[in-house]
Amino acid sequence: RRALPDQNKVQELPPEDLRRYAFKMATGSGKTWVIAMVVVWSYFHKYFDSNSDLSNNFLIVAPNVIVYQRLKKDFANNQIFNDLPLIPPEWKGLFAQKVILREDSDDPDYAKNLFLTNIHQLYEKETEWTPINAVDAILGKKVVKGKKAIKDLTASGKKSILERVKFLDDLVVVNDEAHHVHDERLAWTQSLLSIDSALPNGINAWLDFSATPKDQNGLYFPWTVVDYPLAQAVEDKIVKSPIIVSNETDKRQPIEDPENVTKENITEKYGYWIRAAVERWREHNNIYGKLGTRPILFIMAEKNDYADKIGEYLCSGGNEDFNFKKPEVLVIHTDASGDVRERDLENLEKVRQAARDIDTAKSKIKAIVSVMMLREGWDVRNVTVVLGLRPFTARAEILPEQVIGRGLRLMAYVSPDKTQTLEVLGTRKLLDVLRGQLEAEGVGISSTLPKPPLPVVIEPVRERIGFDIKIPLTRPSLKYNFHKLSEFDVNSLDAIYTQDELAEPIRHRLRMEFATTETPVHEMDITPQNLPIPNQLVASVANKVIFHAKLPNRFAELVPIVRKYIVNRCFDKKIKLSSENVCSYLALVEIQEAIAKYLARRIAEVTIEQKEIQFEKRTFRLSQTKPFSWRRNLPPLIAKKTIFNYVATYNNLERAFAEYLDKASDVMRFAALGTTEQGGSGTSFRVDYLKPSGAIGFYYPDWVVVQNFDSGEVNWIIETKGRIWEDTEAKDIAIKEWCRQVSLAGDETWDYIRVNQQDFNSNWPTLRKLIVSIVGKRMLMERDKRNVVVTQEELREWREEGRA
Repeated sequence: RRALPDQNKVQELPPEDLRRYAFKMATGSGKTWVIAMVVVWSYFHKYFDSNSDLSNNFLIVAPNVIVYQRLKKDFANNQIFNDLPLIPPEWKGLFAQKVILREDSDDPDYAKNLFLTNIHQLYEKETEWTPINAVDAILGKKVVKGKKAIKDLTASGKKSILERVKFLDDLVVVNDEAHHVHDERLAWTQSLLSIDSALPNGINAWLDFSATPKDQNGLYFPWTVVDYPLAQAVEDKIVKSPIIVSNETDKRQPIEDPENVTKENITEKYGYWIRAAVERWREHNNIYGKLGTRPILFIMAEKNDYADKIGEYLCSGGNEDFNFKKPEVLVIHTDASGDVRERDLENLEKVRQAARDIDTAKSKIKAIVSVMMLREGWDVRNVTVVLGLRPFTARAEILPEQVIGRGLRLMAYVSPDKTQTLEVLGTRKLLDVLRGQLEAEGVGISSTLPKPPLPVVIEPVRERIGFDIKIPLTRPSLKYNFHKLSEFDVNSLDAIYTQDELAEPIRHRLRMEFATTETPVHEMDITPQNLPIPNQLVASVANKVIFHAKLPNRFAELVPIVRKYIVNRCFDKKIKLSSENVCSYLALVEIQEAIAKYLARRIAEVTIEQKEIQFEKRTFRLSQTKPFSWRRNLPPLIAKKTIFNYVATYNNLERAFAEYLDKASDVMRFAALGTTEQGGSGTSFRVDYLKPSGAIGFYYPDWVVVQNFDSGEVNWIIETKGRIWEDTEAKDIAIKEWCRQVSLAGDETWDYIRVNQQDFNSNWPTLRKLIVSIVGKRMLMERDKRNVVVTQEELREWREEGRA
């Protein structure tokens, strides 16, 4: 235990000999994926390392059946390991894991087992039980809850999950939503500690995953080793961005939060907020309905009776025409801890099924009303509006993710830039507390009066079919040929350092001085201590090469190449790798990075080959683009010469360029391709290219434009650039080659140009005149198969204009 006298609290700690780590990961940031990674890593560590202190037996524990069923979708039949590229292809045949679910009665194998259950299945049985008849022997002991008797299927004659787990020699335990571990009612910790005591060498690793890994005193687990907070998840756009919606100028809004709320008057007291939330949901429904997605309104009530009344109000409409039908509103009754209450257990499976299917096309549910914030596992991707109708106060110490966590997950396939929002409405106290808590966690909170802008849906317009553009879709043309690694000539590479730099070990000058007067107190040189051994340094550089070049499963082949380069060429002459001076330099991260980046690029140049263009859809047209949502640079721009209802502009440069294209007399038709800085676009067009790092990437161009010349039409791929990035020229090279090959393979002329913001703002008319002249002459040359003369007069004009 650890005492915290200043807080008058005591914190429970794990036993000293138990390896226990906690992973704090924001809701929706991929805990299940990381759990799968842990399983794969531990499994193969045990397989390949004879001294491994890990295990290939796993116990994954959920806090309740809802979370269990969510995990079951991923781990039953090893589904997640087949769906995700976590196992190297060469090792697939070595991964033979037996999955035992909580309802299974199978005995485990000697090794390579994965148990998946909820914590209740691991509780020690209080008394022995003997069946009194054949029915009880089959169905198990009756568990009495109030006046109902429910069969406990795990209490039959078969061994319990707990007994079967204790049979194993070693085990890795993974707890999902692990903030429940310290819940005294669940006795979660005691159950797992009993397993630790029963195993020959105890639990090999105990791993806790949670968005809020806190104990019953509100203290974070001190064994937390990873913190991926909500603020980072929002910034990385892997969850929705919360927006607080209020309307201080609306005279209908109550000045104070309601008092003396009862079941009879709740819809009257909270009527303003319910109407506001439904209005926001309707607007969302109008937008997302066009994308084939049904948004969900989530309402949190204070009591189950209140939830019932609100559910009835939504369906009847009261004095409002809400238009909700009874099957479209799901009311979930919970007890004080967030579980479905006991007297509603007979309807539990129906509720579970409805909750599981909310995001599917077959579900009719449009609104959820519930008490508390619901336990984990009720996450619904399509929640876009959350309404809090509870008397929240700062003293309640609510956690932001308890309020908004159920709606943070991203909706699938609705926006190329993954910029999605979750609107939060509620009483002033709720919004004030929530805003303060989120800002304390570093989440930048947008507040809007009265309505946040909704995304627009960009889609082809049938009436504009005359502005349709055909873009050939091609398969990736770059491919690794790792057989060439054996031919890689290290001696042909350049040196990036000199021997002079290795004359002495790395030293760091340390200067100490008074902060106020800046008077020096002491100075000394510090040299690195406990340097890694040469093999570790070479391995570290090899891993960095793999990272930069995105080389799959080539560590064993890269290590000798890296070693040979460092020893023979890196420092211009041959060096001794075991030298203390050399090791002190190679231990520096910046030195390793420089070597890795250089090797990654050179290895990629050797191993990556470019194939001839292969068409995936030679006749793809923009009119075949599926609708997508867009949030950038609003309000949206409407143009005449594009097939889309709006132009998907990302910034003001693109907006100005679109307006220019729409007015240009020789531009027949154009389209913004909905490109985002995250990589991706609303259309299906992309071209692979070789990044400066040596990795293969995908380039998503900004524009396609069809321009008219006397000699015919030219199809342009155009990139508008406000800033030149490291890989801009690499993208230019790739798309120019694409245009060349597609022009040769088809009947149309394709070309590429990059329009820099500086040129567009200052010299675009001059530059454009030059482009038209050059392209026009080249088209004549290609058409008539003859040379075209550029006159001295034309050249003089171009020089005077600074564009020769």
